[in-house]
Amino acid sequence: MEGKPLLQPEAERPVGLEAKDFNGTGDEVVSEPVLISDLRPLTSEQDMLRIALIGCGKIADQHVQAIRRIPDCIIVGLCDRELLMARQLAERFGINACFSDLHEMLEMTRPDVVHITTPPQSHYPLARECLQEGIHVYLEKPFTVTAEEAESLIQLADRKNVRITAGHNLQFTLEMLAMRRLVNEGFLGGKPIHVESYFSYDLGDRSYAGTFLGNQQHWVRQLPGQLLHNIISHGVARLAEFLDAEVADVIAIADQSPGLQGFGRNDVQDELRVLIRDNSGMTAFFCFSTQVRGLNQLRIYGPAGSITADITTGTVVRNPNRSYKSYLTYYQDFGMKELIERFYNSVRKGDPLPIPYREILLTARIMDKIFAQVYPAQGQRSEIRSRKSDVSGQRADVVRDSRIADLRSGVAV
Repeated sequence: MEGKPLLQPEAERPVGLEAKDFNGTGDEVVSEPVLISDLRPLTSEQDMLRIALIGCGKIADQHVQAIRRIPDCIIVGLCDRELLMARQLAERFGINACFSDLHEMLEMTRPDVVHITTPPQSHYPLARECLQEGIHVYLEKPFTVTAEEAESLIQLADRKNVRITAGHNLQFTLEMLAMRRLVNEGFLGGKPIHVESYFSYDLGDRSYAGTFLGNQQHWVRQLPGQLLHNIISHGVARLAEFLDAEVADVIAIADQSPGLQGFGRNDVQDELRVLIRDNSGMTAFFCFSTQVRGLNQLRIYGPAGSITADITTGTVVRNPNRSYKSYLTYYQDFGMKELIERFYNSVRKGDPLPIPYREILLTARIMDKIFAQVYPAQGQRSEIRSRKSDVSGQRADVVRDSRIADLRSGVAV
């Protein structure tokens, strides 16, 4: 037996205690119910920004959740080489169109923006395909495998008059926004003198780390910087915002933690310290660790003061140690919704890009220099591969191998 629903559909529920009012004389006046749908501006589907995702692994969940909180957007398609991955994501979030082929998805859904959330080796060819079609691209971190690939994509975006951004969402947490505001207001008393970025990563139990450590063919092991390559761009990007475009010196020291030594793999580094100096003489320090837990900070020093933004504790502290608690929301997505929304506004309204291309390229160049020192042999292979890339706009030879069919289709993270 079917009963009445406990709640009326949202569009049918009246707002207010009663659908009646009183005029100035005290006489009761019955008025028409006010519907929630009457208060909300309606946007037709054709006026919405059309979004598609390539790669339906774990990080794609966070993208979908953030996109659904942004007004006037609709997710029109999901693509993954493993169609089952696209279907499971679609079922959980009520998305209709699933694909295992990139070209088919682009043709059928006609997206305005594509989010690429696949392993880094596929970022360049997938982003290039989308840019060539005149589609804006949100590219997860790390932006590309090499700085030369990053330059090629940005040049292509400029030629096609479309926009591309990097998934450096930690630049847009509430703490980082507060720090940036203090810097812009002149709290430091001049140009920054020194910046420090601290970033820790929990490898979890043996089953998690063993997934890639025990498999030489795992995509993490195929990156020039291996484990470091997939993680450190968040911490390096925070430094790039304040450094000059040309970095004079990068000194990198890496080691393996005792925890990782227990896996019997001595060819993977998970402790990293980097000292950087730009052409203006400003210095920066980056620390990455899997041994130190819960460390996610940026410290910036100027002539008249210093500021520390701590994303883990949700605080922004400015010298002399006066603490300003961040305005934390119930749902903290570590800046992803803020970054995505700003990127969409740059697409729709012509607003400035949330992350300038200068910072994206500088992050990639610093990472190139780091990995060339930490993994010299890997760095040489990347340099050879980069020389084969045609920055003038032709497809890089690096993607002309047996992986191209898989890369075009999207790969689960």
